[in-house]
Amino acid sequence: MTARHFIAVGVALGAMLIAIAQPLWIRATGDEVTLEIRPVDPQSLFRGNYVALGYEIGLDPPRDLSSATPVYVVFDRSRPARAIRVTTDRPSLSAGEVCIKGFPGRRGISFPSLEQFFVTPEQGKALETQLSSLVAVVRVTDSCRSILVTIEPE
Repeated sequence: MTARHFIAVGVALGAMLIAIAQPLWIRATGDEVTLEIRPVDPQSLFRGNYVALGYEIGLDPPRDLSSATPVYVVFDRSRPARAIRVTTDRPSLSAGEVCIKGFPGRRGISFPSLEQFFVTPEQGKALETQLSSLVAVVRVTDSCRSILVTIEPE
C-alpha cells in the first residue's frame, strides 16, 4: 500500500470515530433524566422495527419560530421530568435542572435525537400496548445534547 492509501484509510477511520464519539461521550458523562412519552407509530417498512416517540412537555415554543430554530427545554429531575421553561438561548441551569435541545414543530417541540428507539419485532409489539405507561431514560450533557438510552415502566 502506498502512503496515499494509508492516508485515505486514516481519514475514513477518523470520520467513523468522530461520528460515534459524541453519542458515546454523552452516554458516558451525561446526567440521567426520564421523560414522559407519547405513543406514535411503532414500525416503518423502510427503516425496520422501532418505536417512534413523542414527548409530552406541556409547554409550547415561543411563537413565530422557524422549524430550524433550536429551542432549549429546561426540565427538573423528577420522574418523569417536568418541563420548567423553553427558551431560544442556551439557559443557565440551577441545581437539579437539565436542558435538552429541540426544535419547534406542528406537534409542539421535537427532539430528533430522542425520537426513535429500535427494537426487535417482538419488543415492538409488546411496547405498542404499554407506551402510555412508559418513560424514556435520557442522558443529557451540560451543553443540552441528549441521547436516548432506553424506555422503561414509569
